[in-house]
Amino acid sequence: MRQQRLKEVQKFVPIDAMKQRIINDKNNPQGYIALTMTLILSAVALVIATTVSLLAIGEAQSSFALYKGEDTLSFVEGCMEDALLKARASDAYAGGTITRPEGTCSIAVSKVSSTWTITATTTSTTYKRTIQVVAVKTTVMTITSWKEI
Repeated sequence: MRQQRLKEVQKFVPIDAMKQRIINDKNNPQGYIALTMTLILSAVALVIATTVSLLAIGEAQSSFALYKGEDTLSFVEGCMEDALLKARASDAYAGGTITRPEGTCSIAVSKVSSTWTITATTTSTTYKRTIQVVAVKTTVMTITSWKEI
């Protein structure tokens, strides 16, 4: 059957021409160009995918740090509010530590006559925040300054 098929093909194309075509196809670099282009395009796609992934990881880390920093700021503001309540309740309040479920903060109190300077700093969190409040205490406590330092 194979021999018959070969004879049919020889009617249309002589064997020598077929051999020459096969030899020419082997020397033709078009397959190599396609393979090279595929490899280059794959490398470029891989570089782009890696860059996008690294940028996404960096953005996620930055977003997490911002979130944790804001969370810590809220925590230290809560500690300051507790300290102000204790200072309002007692003229003898001298600071100390305040422990909450979110962590621990340190309170420092400085008094010059009726002007109180209260500083709250986080101590047990990764992100450190400090708030300083200046208040005047007479019959009521009036806050004159509230700032993050």
